[in-house]
Amino acid sequence: MNAPAVRLTSRSERVDAAAHLGLTVGAEILDGGSAARVFRATTSEGAEVALKVLVSAPGLVDGHDVGSFLGKVTQQNWIQAGEAALAGRYLPILHVVHGSGWAAYTTPFYESVDSAASLRDSPDCTEFFALHTRLVKDLIVYGYGQTIVPAAPDFVESVLVGRVPRRKALLAAALPSGLADIDRLVVNGRECANPLHLLARLSADAPVWWSRLAPPRLMFPAHGDANTRNVLVGADGFRLIDPRGSTAYWDPIYDLAKTLFSLTVWDPALRLGCAIRQTGGGWTVGFRQPVFAGYVAAAGQFIDRLADIPDLMGLLSDDPHWRERLLWTHGLHVLAEAACRLSDPKPKTDAAGTPIAREELALCHYLLGALLLTDLARQSASGSIDVHDHLSLLAVPAL
Repeated sequence: MNAPAVRLTSRSERVDAAAHLGLTVGAEILDGGSAARVFRATTSEGAEVALKVLVSAPGLVDGHDVGSFLGKVTQQNWIQAGEAALAGRYLPILHVVHGSGWAAYTTPFYESVDSAASLRDSPDCTEFFALHTRLVKDLIVYGYGQTIVPAAPDFVESVLVGRVPRRKALLAAALPSGLADIDRLVVNGRECANPLHLLARLSADAPVWWSRLAPPRLMFPAHGDANTRNVLVGADGFRLIDPRGSTAYWDPIYDLAKTLFSLTVWDPALRLGCAIRQTGGGWTVGFRQPVFAGYVAAAGQFIDRLADIPDLMGLLSDDPHWRERLLWTHGLHVLAEAACRLSDPKPKTDAAGTPIAREELALCHYLLGALLLTDLARQSASGSIDVHDHLSLLAVPAL
């Protein structure tokens, strides 16, 4: 069903939303990565729901703003109307309320874990890849592959690269003084280009650089933000939450790169915290504890495993640069996320309960983004990218 929208005028966010919907609000659910706050709540009839609230505030990057938040509802309603089988994989949105500068919606509360939970318990990737293969098949068979349109040759530059300059001012203000402006830096012993400058040079000096990587087509927007925390695994299978918030036709490689990014940098940083040291020779960046062995193993196998999914390969059969585009998209996700970490107000702690500062997360993503994008530019210029050599850059010991 289409979730009913009720417009309110107050900006007191969850208090007004809860009062209007007749909810009793309980504990906050902190296991998320967006700017929204999520609470466990109970309706007047006793049903458990999740209440998700976003209040507009200075410093929210594109994609984390109220418009994008409400766009998730629009996208999910659009999926419901056009792709019923895929819609059945989503937790339904029950109610939507919004006022001046804020919005909220509810979904059923779903007892679950995220899709990477099995990898935190064991280095065995069997369960994770079985689940991920089912997810990819559902997104392809019932989602992306249902409707296809031609892609513009500037898709990579306008959509993926274009996020970076839009977020530069916010990011530069939070990074150590001058770091966003220097042209060269050293990360984990490797000389790296300033990633902001590198992307600008590639766009200006080699306009065919990005068009070569462009997908031949765009597809039905089946999700758009398939990080591992947006795939919830329960007793009856899995459910999707939090699509990108857009009905624009999309590249499924973007979603696949988001999952890889969850395993390599995003989820380890949020769960383990970052460890960053500056010396006279540059920066050393890693995590406070060793990354889960299952994450490392799954990331190393990820692209090879995709090649074993016939439905996906059928969709990419005339897309010769999909692996290269996936790696570039992954590296661009790492860099673009640096500013996103500044938009998330929820408190973060590592496994020992030590706080993780937003600025620390932003710096970690910026430095690792520089490392990855510099290597991609170097390897691409030589004619091909060694996937395993590239991802091994992230195999850093705990600091």
